[in-house]
Amino acid sequence: MRLGKKISNLEQLVCKNYRWIHATRISLAFLITFVVIRFFKLDGASYALITMLIVMGPQPYWGNVFSRALQRTGGTVLGALSGLVALYLEMHSFSLMLLWCAVMMFIAGYLTLGKHPYMALLIGATLAVVSCAPPNDMESALTRSGYVLAGSLLAMLYTSIYPQRAYTDLRIKFSESLGKINTLYSQYFSPRIPERPNLDDQLKNELDAVIKLRNYITPASNESNLKPQVFESLQTLHRNLLATMSLMIDAYWSSRESHLLIESEPALNGLHQLIPQALESLQNKLCMGISNNQISGELRQKAHDLKELVLKSLDGKITETPFYAYVWLSLEMLRQLTELNDQLHAALYHCGHRHLFKNDKLPDEK
Repeated sequence: MRLGKKISNLEQLVCKNYRWIHATRISLAFLITFVVIRFFKLDGASYALITMLIVMGPQPYWGNVFSRALQRTGGTVLGALSGLVALYLEMHSFSLMLLWCAVMMFIAGYLTLGKHPYMALLIGATLAVVSCAPPNDMESALTRSGYVLAGSLLAMLYTSIYPQRAYTDLRIKFSESLGKINTLYSQYFSPRIPERPNLDDQLKNELDAVIKLRNYITPASNESNLKPQVFESLQTLHRNLLATMSLMIDAYWSSRESHLLIESEPALNGLHQLIPQALESLQNKLCMGISNNQISGELRQKAHDLKELVLKSLDGKITETPFYAYVWLSLEMLRQLTELNDQLHAALYHCGHRHLFKNDKLPDEK
């Protein structure tokens, strides 16, 4: 698996329409299974359909297939065994059966809010199906258990056919977010705009979108073999980049005097071109498979120029606090962009950095 390969148009289309694809997958799975049940006249096989739909409900990612497969199968087996025990206890005491079911459902309910919610859900669902069999009818209970297990296996089969890849979706959505940040930056810091644009809601929405990317970290790590800490570090930089830009906006538009000072300072010339260029370079690195790392050098040089020409030569000449705040935040944004670019470049294109991978294994060594 080449981590930095170009994302195809088909993969971008799949990511954009993942809900439609997921709904189509569930619909086809239901129709195919239903026709098979009717054709072979399988009594009680509706339990397989119900289980299949329960299991296929969440959007599946390839990085979660194996762990979910264990949870689904384990939950079905444990639930079936619990149901059989409940039927056995019913032959001796109905109260004892109720107590057993209450304890097992308590455990299942507790686990649904833990690390293995799918297993807990299948334990409870299978227990309900099996324990509702007629009293003393162990054969019917075993048949129901078999159907529930078959439904779980069918769900895994259907979801394994061209599954959605969290690693690919993460790269696409990361790139889209950087593009949105680029657009917001250009709108807020355009010299042709006399007043501050009212785009605060878009800034907030983008921050919410960045936070939601955490849901992709675990499956993306499993698919790429990169450590979860790599993705967490990238997301932290991503979030901080947006927060820094928000503070830069406040400093830039705090007063007319500071705004004019910022626009007239030669040391800040080119900053409004370099930052969008860096964001575009990061987008190309994420989706287009372009491994050019020249932008890091340009960012470091610009940061050096700001330190030399502003923080030193302007000492004592300007008393506008927002001006210095804007300069410091610009330096911070340049540092974050440089670090984000270097980390992305190392993760996507420098597979020799073994410390980034789980168990020090490279993707091609799996």
